[in-house]
Amino acid sequence: MIQESSRNGGRSETGREDRAGHPLTGTQLAVAALRAGIRIGRYVPGQRLVEADLATEIGVGRNSLREAFAYLASEGLLRVEPYRGASIRRRTRDEVAELYDLSEVLEGLAARLAAVNITEPGHAESLSAAIEREQEGASGGSAGRRIDDAAGLHEAILVIAGRPRLTELVTNLHILTFSFQLRHAQLAGSEGLGETALADHVAVVEAIRRADPPQAEAAMRAHVRGTRERVLALPPTAFD
Repeated sequence: MIQESSRNGGRSETGREDRAGHPLTGTQLAVAALRAGIRIGRYVPGQRLVEADLATEIGVGRNSLREAFAYLASEGLLRVEPYRGASIRRRTRDEVAELYDLSEVLEGLAARLAAVNITEPGHAESLSAAIEREQEGASGGSAGRRIDDAAGLHEAILVIAGRPRLTELVTNLHILTFSFQLRHAQLAGSEGLGETALADHVAVVEAIRRADPPQAEAAMRAHVRGTRERVLALPPTAFD
């Protein structure tokens, strides 16, 4: 759990709220902004994070920013070194492979649970809306939009699965795995990636709609394995 600096007594310094309407502290806002920036490739491995620039960009105080750095370092997203400050942590090819191995198991479970819960009110509609957005953006959208739409489908499946701890674990994995998928799109071309991901997602969605837990899990695990193979085939510069 993220704690706000004692200097402001835990009160929000941002005036902003989360989706549930709860006030965001400066630390929470900085954590969210940095996570999003890593996922979309705004902050890249090895990049040094300049406190003064980020405090202005995000709109938080330096104490909040330093707390965010410490929190994200504990998650393995940043490296904080004495006298050098914070930087985005680099990942070796083996570390990226491990991330996808974990993602395969956890997201397979999420798809299985979603197939169990799909008949509950509103679930089929939210799943359909997510895959339709992805299909609409597949032909003319940018690589970034395609990856955002793909992430949206994965997030919809997590919501339907209905396991908060599972959602937390997979969301943390997504920050890193989707950032490498974006790098794949940039370095290796986005067309094939988008077409393959969409076909995989359609197979997952169809199995969930049929309320077929084993097939939903199998389809999701196959999708994550395929993505893993494509990402690990990237040139060494992707892991620098």
